[in-house]
Parts: sequence; structure tokens; C-alpha cells
Amino acid sequence: MGTSATQLRLRSGSVPVAIAYAVVGSTLVLTRLVGLGRSFWEDEIYFVKYFVREGPAEIVAGPDLSHELYGLLAWLASATLGESESTLRLLSAVPFVLGAIVVTIWLHRRQGPVAGVMFLFLATVSPLLLDLSRQARGYGLAFFAMSVLIVAALDVERSGRPAAVAAMCAAGVVGTATLPQFAIAFFAVGAVVATVPGSRRATSVGLVVSAVALLGWYAPHLAQVQAASQVENGSRIDGSWLITAPIDQILLPALIWIEGFSLIAGPLWLPLVAVSVLVMASSPYVRGVRTALILCVGPVATIVVLWVAGAYVWPRYVSYLTVPLFVLLSTGASAVFSRTRSRPPILRAAVCAVAIALLAVNFASIAPDVLRLPREANRDAAELIAERASETTPILGYMHQPANIAFYLGRPVTPLTRSDVATRVCSQTASVVYVMQPFGRTPVDVPCLVRPGVEHHRFRQYANAGRIDVWFVPER
Repeated sequence: MGTSATQLRLRSGSVPVAIAYAVVGSTLVLTRLVGLGRSFWEDEIYFVKYFVREGPAEIVAGPDLSHELYGLLAWLASATLGESESTLRLLSAVPFVLGAIVVTIWLHRRQGPVAGVMFLFLATVSPLLLDLSRQARGYGLAFFAMSVLIVAALDVERSGRPAAVAAMCAAGVVGTATLPQFAIAFFAVGAVVATVPGSRRATSVGLVVSAVALLGWYAPHLAQVQAASQVENGSRIDGSWLITAPIDQILLPALIWIEGFSLIAGPLWLPLVAVSVLVMASSPYVRGVRTALILCVGPVATIVVLWVAGAYVWPRYVSYLTVPLFVLLSTGASAVFSRTRSRPPILRAAVCAVAIALLAVNFASIAPDVLRLPREANRDAAELIAERASETTPILGYMHQPANIAFYLGRPVTPLTRSDVATRVCSQTASVVYVMQPFGRTPVDVPCLVRPGVEHHRFRQYANAGRIDVWFVPER
């Protein structure tokens, strides 16, 4: 598994490698740390309001379940540093960056600089991970846990070190304590590692201890763990496309668009599935049965369990599984490029080069909006309303969650339905504020919005229909 001598003729200390790491690494860090202070969006608001502010008892033993370990860290950070968007998001962004660095260093040492740069590149340009790692949720922590788990598992397979077994189990516990579905991949990988000669006893003991600890952790929420799989976010896996699901339900959504994009499996995506498999098949890790299983069993087992359970799959819920898939892609691409002089795999090299270019262009088209705009402009709209409207002015909202504006405004926002928007807004004799977010809402004609004296303000956001509109409608 050592570094190829012909790997683009690049040594670990060469100038091209240093430049590549500097450019990709600085891009990763900047895109995760810039603009974290912008408005919370719906999921973050709900989490802060009903979990973080309620404290450990609600997070760990309350009637609902949501990112428990991250919730405890967020509560602790809020209690000591004060509640802010930046503080809570750093708890996701920093672990994500650390996870990417851990795997990059491992691959650089074991498979060479091209593999390291390629993994760092994929972790950086993934729109899904760009979106999720900047949110005040547990996805960045889960990505870090999977990064450590995969590196530790590969290290056990290579060296059998007890410390690597301990690191694998610790990472599995951290990931599962954050997202319960993480357990599927954790114990599947652990079962493979338990077959390593000389490590079987240590691994088995570690897995049993981890299982007991996690059962105790989730004891108050075992019913909610099952119920969460039936929340209708995303779609159920079609059994006829089960074989492609690890690619078209995990990998491709992560590389195409930000969170919220879910693929419907079908022939349309087969060329991209084939390209991904073609590159992964070149990875040196697929030549060993155990290393191949370590990297493949997590995504495959997770998909199979979710399919059997009839669960709904949404890309964000399995985003941490991009780690082993990115390892296969990056080492596969590295292997392809390393043979460009001795035995040219022309097709695969061309495919890799085109894919890298397309991913870079796609990232460049998405990242600027993510960095300069909020995901949802709830705080911006609320601040304007608080500044321009009196405390007695009715606030009417035709939007998915009026409570998101109310979170920042500090007073209720009256929800409107499609049938009563025009009547409620235009029949008022006193001044009103009308807030509209088109996400999930059928357009409605509101005639009074064009009369003299009405002020309109638009707040841009990078997701959920791209805007929030606020109208100040004066008294008649």
C-alpha cells in the first residue's frame, strides 16, 4: 500500500504538491469559517429553541431526539460563551475541517500526495458538505467521527495496534451519540476489523463496550430512533435500484448540489454511477478483501438496513458516509494518474480530469452565495420589521414557518393560508407587515401591495426559494 514511485513524479515535499495543498486547504478553511454569523435557518432555530435552550435534561432524556452529543456541546458553549450563530456553527465547522485533515494526512502518508490532495479536494468542493458543515447541527461532528473511524480501521488492518482499535471505537461512539444511524456503519466496519488476526479480542471487547454505552445513552429514546426513520424527508429506496443506492443516494447528491437535493434513482443517473465505480475500481484498497470491506461495508450496510426498514433517505442524514466513498474515489484517481506514463489508462484518466474540472466549476458557481448570503434570511427580515414597525403592528406571514421570523422578532407572526392571504392583508384598516417566503407556497395575487405608500424589501438567501419578501402596508 506504499506510495507509487511514478505518482505524477511528485514527491511529498515538491512545489506542485505544496501549492495544491495550500490552494485546496485554504479554500476548505475559508469556506467553512467565513460568514458563520449570519441568520439561523429553520432546522437550526428549532434545535436552538427546543433543545439547546432547554438544557441537558431535554437533550438527553426529553421526549424528542435530535443530534444529542452535538446538542450537549452546543448547550455548554452557549452557557459559557453566550448563544450566537458563530459559536454554535463553529462546533460543526471545526470538527469537519479536522476530519478532512485527518484523512488527508493518512492518505498522503499511505497512498501518496495525489491521493491526499484529491480527498481534500472532494471534501472541499462537495456542495452538500459545504452546506451542512456550516450549520449549527451535528453533521460536521459526524463527518469527523467517520474520518477517524475509517483511518483507525485501516490502521488496525495494517498494523493491528490496540490504540487504533480504541480510536475506532471512540469515534464510533461519538458518531452514534450524535446521529443514531451512524451505528449501522460503525458496527459493520467493526465486524470487518474483528477479523484482523491479533486484534480480534481487542476489537470484540471494544465493540461490546461501545454497544453497551450507546444503549445506555439512547435508552430514553429507543422509540424515537425507530420513529425518526419514518419521517417523510427524502424518499424510500427502490428495491430495483438497491445496487446503485450507495452511489446515487449518498455520493452523487453530495457532489451535485447543496442539502435539499435528493436523487430519484433511475437510468438517468447510470452514467454517473458507472463513472464513479470506474474510478473507485482503480483504488489499491479494492485489491485487498479486508480493506475493500472496511471502505464499502458502511455505505452498503446502511443502505440495506434503511431499505429493509422502509426508511426515508435524505442526503444530509447519511452525509458522513461520503468519507469512505471519497477515500475510494481519491485513491482510485491517484492510481489512475500514477500510471499515466508507464501504462496509460486513457479513458479513466480523461474521465478523472473532466470530473475534477466539472466539480471545481460547480463549486465555484455555488460557494459565493453560500459565503455571502444566509441560508434563510430570518434575522435580516426580523431586524427590519423591528426597526420600521411598532410593537402593535400586526405581522402576517405566508411562509413555511412563520415561527422562524418570530424567533428573532420576539413576538408572534400570524400564519396565513393561500385562501386568506389577500383578504387578511388588504382588508386591514391599520398598518400591517406582510412577510412572504415562496418556498413550498403557491403564488397568490395580493392587489393592495401595489397601491401608493406600500414599501417592499427583499432579502436574498441561498436556499429555500432564494428570498424572503417584506411589505409594509400603511393604513388606508
